[in-house]
Amino acid sequence: MKKYSLLLSLSLIFFSCEKDKLLNIENTDILLISEVLIGGEIYMEYSYNSVNLVAEEKSKFHYSEHFYNGINQLVRSDFYWDPSVASSNSAVLEAGMNRREWVSPENTPKSISHSLEYNSKRKLIRKKYILPSGESRDIVEFQYKNDRIVRASGNNNNPLSGYTDYEYDNNGNLTRQTKYIRSSAGIAELRTTTEYEYDNLHNPYQSFKRLMTPGIYTNPNNIIKETYTINFEVDPSIEKVQITENIYEYNDRGYPVKINGIIEYVYK
Repeated sequence: MKKYSLLLSLSLIFFSCEKDKLLNIENTDILLISEVLIGGEIYMEYSYNSVNLVAEEKSKFHYSEHFYNGINQLVRSDFYWDPSVASSNSAVLEAGMNRREWVSPENTPKSISHSLEYNSKRKLIRKKYILPSGESRDIVEFQYKNDRIVRASGNNNNPLSGYTDYEYDNNGNLTRQTKYIRSSAGIAELRTTTEYEYDNLHNPYQSFKRLMTPGIYTNPNNIIKETYTINFEVDPSIEKVQITENIYEYNDRGYPVKINGIIEYVYK
């Protein structure tokens, strides 16, 4: 009987390992963020698919759904936004801000989709922005260095309209993001620069790295200081250098549970 029980246990362990391997389950060694609270109220909720990749991002004002292929590459994201929160009409804006029902595909039309393409080396090379009508709008193409995205170049069915350059530290944290636009004369003009400083603990959004957006979704650590610089003329009331600093409280595993005493993270 003991021998039978041992064989059964070994079989179950083997089956479990083979199942995980077959499903390519990811993020088994990190905490998965499930909610973000602001002022004690739920602001965002996240759900995951069977292989621990983020499948849905839910909030009062927007909803996102993500789809992956058999090797866990993100291939499409659908986005739904409440347009009233961007309205210039104060009555419409107030109604949107006071809505009680959260945005979902059942109550809000789709705003846009992203379609992602990869090369034979499994690197993201192109992202297309697709309207609900099926019309393709902006296209962003990606360049790499040492397996990290260092440039995202965009166009709107026209010659190159602008690009963003990315720089990283030795841990893989994004340290500098520089945005350029191309003038009518074809000259790249610097628009904004954002620089980041980090702690040495765990970013709660590590499980979002398959979304492939350099920065908060790919950083191993948490941003403690962000310096945003505007490199073009703006209204005098707008600060051309804007600094944001964050103070974190952490759990015993080194993940933040609160930022600046206001934003709270809840994990599965």
